[in-house]
Amino acid sequence: AAHGFARVCEAQRPRDRAATPAPAMSTLEVTGGCSATTTRMILKREMERFGNVDVCHMGNRDNPKDEPPWVRFSEPKGADAALEAIKAGLVVIDGLAIVAQKSNRRGPPLVSREPREAEVGSRELFLQRSGQGGGGRNRSRSKRRGRSRSRS
Repeated sequence: AAHGFARVCEAQRPRDRAATPAPAMSTLEVTGGCSATTTRMILKREMERFGNVDVCHMGNRDNPKDEPPWVRFSEPKGADAALEAIKAGLVVIDGLAIVAQKSNRRGPPLVSREPREAEVGSRELFLQRSGQGGGGRNRSRSKRRGRSRSRS
């Protein structure tokens, strides 16, 4: 029984970061074929034919050379399948065959989208500064009025 416990502990022990291999590239940079009228949803829908898309970003439309559109797939095999189809000229958007290449410039989102409970939001800061303490306004005033007021 002691050996089974040791194996479980070994499996749960965090691994050395240097020992883990670098993540496979699952991001494609679209270097051509997107016009000014190409929307993010059109590009994403076209890329989802090849696998689940985590992020589809249109880059800087005013400067697509420096900041091109890019698509990050959940799995590297989705990016591989999309790139193969793109190189074969099978991915056409708005009448233009797109051109893409693998990219490692894009990583995971820098900002977590998970809500952080420890932080104070703007509403709480405003209420603290205004001296209300976050309780909202006192609503008892409306309860003092009776229902006997005339409705004319």
